[in-house]
Amino acid sequence: MGIKNIKRQATIFFLLFFSSVFLAGITQAGERLNFIQRFGIKISSGLSYLTVGDINTFLESENQRHIDRAQYFNGLKKGELKKIRFGFDSEVELTFDISSRLRIGLGTGYVYGRRDSSSGFEVSPPGFYDVDFTFSPRISISAVPIKLGVYYILPFSSKATLFINAGIGYYFAKTNFYWKEREIWAEDGSPVFDIREMVEWDLSSKGSGYHGGVGFEYNFTRNLVLVIEAQGRYARIKKLQGDEIYVGTGYAEQNYYGAMYYFEKKNLITDKYYSCLGFYKEKPDNPEYRNIRNAELDFSGFFLRIGIRIRLF
Repeated sequence: MGIKNIKRQATIFFLLFFSSVFLAGITQAGERLNFIQRFGIKISSGLSYLTVGDINTFLESENQRHIDRAQYFNGLKKGELKKIRFGFDSEVELTFDISSRLRIGLGTGYVYGRRDSSSGFEVSPPGFYDVDFTFSPRISISAVPIKLGVYYILPFSSKATLFINAGIGYYFAKTNFYWKEREIWAEDGSPVFDIREMVEWDLSSKGSGYHGGVGFEYNFTRNLVLVIEAQGRYARIKKLQGDEIYVGTGYAEQNYYGAMYYFEKKNLITDKYYSCLGFYKEKPDNPEYRNIRNAELDFSGFFLRIGIRIRLF
């Protein structure tokens, strides 16, 4: 994220904050409400639908590569790589009622998704060994956001209200990308080579995001409120950096520090380009790659949460 983006988002943040404080002073004077009694805490959790970005793009492309490889040699495609689509989403938020129609909230939360799957192919190229290839990834993604939001309250009845909210956030994101590869070359049913690799990336980064949505509240008592909300989120995290652990047949364990990159590479057998993810200390400069860039982890999507809001005093 560039310096200009940081300055712009910081400006938006402080304008939103100080505008809310200013409005709080006006409405407090007008309504003569107790300042302490305006505070509450909202606790909620639910499910989210996640975009995920380059990781899902890679998994989809790798599935297609296995299909194409199997078809080219009249072989067999095995299994299917599953994309991360759904995750767990929770939030704890401190709220302040500026008036009966306006509320601000400052909170944090936890977003998490994970997927295990396996795919590969069995082929018998003419004049070559029979090949049995398996790729098995286990991928998890998570983020801890710090969020500031504004709520506009719409009374529906004496106990029920609707609300519209929007805000900004700063996301501390992580991903763990672990996979195993096994490629067996056989002749007349007897293994000749058994090639194995194990790779693990432990990466993190941070960046800004935006959210907005609608919700419903039902007052059980003056101090206890049921909350149901649906929101959309835009948060794309770039420059994922961290450690790679590599273990391969005939190699000692190796450890590197670097970054995850996205690129497209042409397969010489199928003559097609496929989306790839790679780990490098510096941006790769390979003439066989195209569209090289830092990989992104995309937490954009939709989520539905249910919880309670408690008046603190």
